[in-house]
Amino acid sequence: MKSAKFLLFSVLALLLSGCAGYRVGSTLPKSVKTVYLAIENKTDEPSIEVAVQKALRAELQMDGRLEVRPKDVADAVLSVTLTGFTLDPLSYVRNQGALVAEYRMTLTAKAVLSDAQTGEVILETPSVLGEAEFPYTADLTSTKRAGMPKAANDLANKVVSATVTAW
Repeated sequence: MKSAKFLLFSVLALLLSGCAGYRVGSTLPKSVKTVYLAIENKTDEPSIEVAVQKALRAELQMDGRLEVRPKDVADAVLSVTLTGFTLDPLSYVRNQGALVAEYRMTLTAKAVLSDAQTGEVILETPSVLGEAEFPYTADLTSTKRAGMPKAANDLANKVVSATVTAW
């Protein structure tokens, strides 16, 4: 009986020691409760920052750890710079060679969280990817319009996760 308890205790201690360096929670300083969103589009694709701003606002509201505020009353500034946009064909319509059936949209961004008063960088994520796969619709413009919210939501989810979650 003693050896079974000792074995159980040893196994439990071994399992718990594997998690010694991990932390779950927020990476944010206690003073940061509100944030201002600043989105900049450095790609050749026009107006994608609108979809990304909308997705980031929704993701922050859903997460609940940061409240979006105007710049003059925010504790921090979350600057997201869109650095890449690609639209790649994934599959083609059988027996119609060049007719695309499905696309993948990829948005690349850099995210920086900085103190609103001092400008000091709190956290920097040099590269975040948001992706979406979707079918071709009537024309390429409509196809991009249909895929953009999905890619923007994926990017927003990853930016917010990288900004507020500690693992």
